[in-house]
Amino acid sequence: MSQDMGGLGRHYLQNDSYGASAFCFYRAILENNLNGNAWNGLVLAMSLMRKEYDAQTVLARFALQQQLPYDKDMVTFALMMFQNSPQALGQWVRAMSVRFGANAEERQTFAKMADDMEQAYADLVAKHGEEKLKSQGMLSLEEFAERKMELDWLLTESVDSIFALAQVWLSDPETVLSGVRLLCMLPDPRSERLLRRVCRSEEVDGKVRTHALLALRWLGVRGNARIAKMGESFVINLDDPKPELTVSVPASYKPALDRMKLWMAKEQGVVTQEEYEGHASTDEPELPEALAQKLEQADIPGVLQEVVHAVIRSAYDQYYPLVPHNRGARAWSNAFLMLMKDYAEGIGEGWPYGELEQDETAVLHRNWMLSASPDFYNQIEEARKLRAETLG
Repeated sequence: MSQDMGGLGRHYLQNDSYGASAFCFYRAILENNLNGNAWNGLVLAMSLMRKEYDAQTVLARFALQQQLPYDKDMVTFALMMFQNSPQALGQWVRAMSVRFGANAEERQTFAKMADDMEQAYADLVAKHGEEKLKSQGMLSLEEFAERKMELDWLLTESVDSIFALAQVWLSDPETVLSGVRLLCMLPDPRSERLLRRVCRSEEVDGKVRTHALLALRWLGVRGNARIAKMGESFVINLDDPKPELTVSVPASYKPALDRMKLWMAKEQGVVTQEEYEGHASTDEPELPEALAQKLEQADIPGVLQEVVHAVIRSAYDQYYPLVPHNRGARAWSNAFLMLMKDYAEGIGEGWPYGELEQDETAVLHRNWMLSASPDFYNQIEEARKLRAETLG
């Protein structure tokens, strides 16, 4: 039976039905917890849905199951998911250093990495204290593994009780998003009906309606679905949603994000003013290869990029499918740089990337994005306080 569930999980995974896929892989693990392919598939499905909490939990459980074979893919996931948790990452790679299937060189590398992570965590404990680190989410591997996921009780509670709870969640603005995220992993006609209802309800937050539409796709639903936005009803084809329906930053923003990074590279002296102008003044969607290679040498702070990505996603979710075409990539990139500058200066880091171009269209783009993130500057103030505490 587990092989059938694992195969069904892969089928759903290949068709972008990540929620149904996660359900199947979890079932396969329950039936045979030594099914390495199911563990791999479950982490992949959770990662593709950006369910970092669940992906971390599954990765921790995988590492603590010593009978499972070594899996290189899982190493990549662990390095990404535990990058801010040196204690857990050290324990995870320590487990891999004795895992069967890893060669001698890999074992040695993991043991050395584990030593480094353990020392890094010890230094943090000496500086900040373990209690504070735990409050910031730096848990041990066992603590990560012991956390409860939605799937843990989806497959232990009765289906009727789950749907009764889901309906309660969907009726409360504070829990409706949790209900949507739950239903995308429960393949059942009732899940589809409830999610369609959320999509059509003007009473539900606009972002949540977009997530419900995406949840239908992750559930495996295809064909047409209606979503209500701005007093209108729109039909979206879930086989090939237009505009793009994704949990990541939509691909249409990539040309503008490239130009944003190109500006920062210019200010660092990695590319010349002429090289910047040669690309930024066009609407070419792809960076020339030579320029892309130079851009890799630039230092583009990940935190600042994440700030821009979060604001883009918030506006896209709020207004989908009424999202603007991303023509005029330079103006959009200037808007992104404005957001970065406000954040960097607001938290007290400063802005070493020069004076930005005066661009009225960019201001309009920035204002459109911030209309869906009214607490943006409050969050900057909170980040400033947290940074001051950490440095202090």
